[in-house]
Parts: sequence; structure tokens; C-alpha cells
Amino acid sequence: MEASVLDSGFLSEQADAAGATEQQLAVVLLNWTLPTLTPLLWKNAKLRVCADGGANRLYDELPRMLPGRPADAVRAQYLPTVIKGDLDSLRPDVAAFYRQHGVAIEDLSADQDSTDLQKCIQFVRQQAEEQGLQLQQLTLVALGALGGRLDHTLSNLSTLYMYPDMSLVLLGDGNLARLVPAGRAVIRPDRRLEGPTCGLVPCAGGAVASSSGLRWNLHSTPMAFGGLVSTSNIIEADEIHVESDSHLVWTTRLRSSSSGSSSDSDGSG
Repeated sequence: MEASVLDSGFLSEQADAAGATEQQLAVVLLNWTLPTLTPLLWKNAKLRVCADGGANRLYDELPRMLPGRPADAVRAQYLPTVIKGDLDSLRPDVAAFYRQHGVAIEDLSADQDSTDLQKCIQFVRQQAEEQGLQLQQLTLVALGALGGRLDHTLSNLSTLYMYPDMSLVLLGDGNLARLVPAGRAVIRPDRRLEGPTCGLVPCAGGAVASSSGLRWNLHSTPMAFGGLVSTSNIIEADEIHVESDSHLVWTTRLRSSSSGSSSDSDGSG
């Protein structure tokens, strides 16, 4: 079976020029502190979606990330494609501003069986289908997806498992997380920004996994919550090769984030 490839090229400033013909980028903004990479990823994205209170974050935080320009000028330049969700967190002043600038706001509160992130992912998938774009050509990055309320973070990690057929990345609070599908996978981190600390975590039950390219590699190693979990590992190669009988979550530290310095390795895993 062909190996899945998890490439972090979308983090690069050259991603829109160098990778435009091969990989397209979509971003979803959630209601938590936005990563420092937000302006770059927003600029490079083809689809830009705010999930409910994520519009408040865009309105409030982006002007602070781009000082020296009038706040409303920044807001008018960085408009979302759409704002979707329950709309229980969207402030009236924020809603009024974006409506004045032609942004559609869709109330999906009738659906209480899916989260705002899941609603936005479904929208992006539908847009990709309508535009004739293969999911394999699309990377969707959820900004503000890690940190804050633990139940929200756990829900976002669970969402990774709902869409193993697409490249879905969670960013927030100085960390990146994405699904490593069962089978063989090649991970290509952007080592200028990611690591050196990393992890391979079996979030949905036990897994037996092997790896190469890490300081402490796995060798047909059983992992499970309540047992061994590969955390605080170290990236030592440009490509990490993983083989597992179950899905895993790959995590790295983002050094570009302002949320703090990288953790020391304890050598586990």
C-alpha cells in the first residue's frame, strides 16, 4: 500500500508561489488565541472560514499582529469567505462589520450533533467538490484549535479521526497536531518552525507502531493510554517514517509561536 505523505510545506512563506499548483490551502478560525502564523496562512489560503466566535478573534487579534496600520483597514483586507456555526459567541459589532463588507453569516444552530469546526470542515469539503478539487490536493488548517478548554481540545482531536481521507491540521498555543493514518506514512515537518520535540499518540485505542527519523524510534512497539505513549521525542531527520496498525496523532512544537519555549525532552517513547 502506498504511504501517506504528511507535508508541512504550507507553513512556508513560499507556499502560495511554490505549491499553488499542487496543494491548496483552506483555513478555519476557531474561538481561541490565534497562532502568530495566522496572517501568513490567511494570505495563502483559497478558502477562509470563521467558526462562530472565531470571527471575534479575527476582528480583535489580527490588527495587533499587523501593527502600524489602521485596525479597520487590516480587517477589511483580511475578510473571511463565510462565518458559520451556532452564532452563540459572535458579537453584534463584529457581525455588523463583516455584513457591511459583504461576508455571508450562516446560522447552523439547528444542528446540535456536530461542532462548529465540523460544520466548517463540511463546508470546505463541499466547496472543494464544487470547484473540482481533489481532497488529496487540499490542506485544511484549523487555527486556534489547541489550548483553552480541555473538552474543546479533545473534541478537535476527535475530529481528526472523523476525516482520515483529508489533510487536516490543528494549530494553537504553540503546537501542531495531525492524523497519521494507519499503514505506512511519511512525515515531512518544517524543521525551521517545528520541533525539535514531537510525539506519536494513540488517541483512539491501542496501536503497534514502528518509526525511523526520531531520536527514540519505535520498533513494533505497543502503545496505549494507560501504557506507553511516545511523547517528548525528538525529530532527527527531514523525513519521519511511521508504520502503525492504527491511526496515530502526530504532534510537534511550533517555535514560531509566542506561547512559550519548547519543552525539554524526557526521552520517553
